[in-house]
Formats: sequence, structure tokens, C-alpha cells
Amino acid sequence: MRCHLGIQHLLLLFLRVVRRGDDGYHDLASLFHVIDLGDDMKFAKSTGSRDTLVCSDDTIPLDSSNLVIKALDLWRSKTGSTQMFWVELVKNVPHGAGLGGGSGNAATAMWAANELCGR
Repeated sequence: MRCHLGIQHLLLLFLRVVRRGDDGYHDLASLFHVIDLGDDMKFAKSTGSRDTLVCSDDTIPLDSSNLVIKALDLWRSKTGSTQMFWVELVKNVPHGAGLGGGSGNAATAMWAANELCGR
């Protein structure tokens, strides 16, 4: 089974720290706008001993420093699964542009892992 997903990204238009709460966290006021720009990702289960990430942008790290790999490692630690994955990432969002590309891709990886493994 394979999974092909397009990810929409957000543009942060406004962010204001309102106050610090009694719990130490900050209350925020923010405004986001969905933009018509996103990365594409393909996922498949792998029989290998580690996750495989391939990317269209050769400046993106493919090792455990990548948020997609970190997300899959976290998914395995929380689910107890040993399933590995093959992931193809087609970068359309510029790396380091502040548009949430890496975070969105990590969240998508967790969602895809759940879908592929029926959890």
C-alpha cells in the first residue's frame, strides 16, 4: 500500500504575545493564511532496517536530523511498532523560508504512518 499526499502550508501574518499565564505558557494572538504552496510526499511501508527518505532538494538532510525521520521515530516509540517507511519528498516550499514546511511534513509523516499501518 502506498500513500501520496500534498501538504498545504500557512503564512503567519501576525503574532503577538498577549501575556504570560500562571502556568508559564504564553497566550498568543495570531493570524494565519493558507497558501497555495506545499510539498508533495509519497509513503510506503519498507522491509528495510531503517527509514529511507529521498528528496528533490539536495540541501535537505536525509538522516535522523530531518523532522520527517524524527517524526517517524517518535511515532514508533509511541505506538510500539517496528515498521519502517520509504518516503519521497518533493520540496516546493523553500527550505528555511519560515512557512512551516518541515513541521507540516513531520505531521504528515505521522498521519501517513497511521494510515499505512491501520492505526
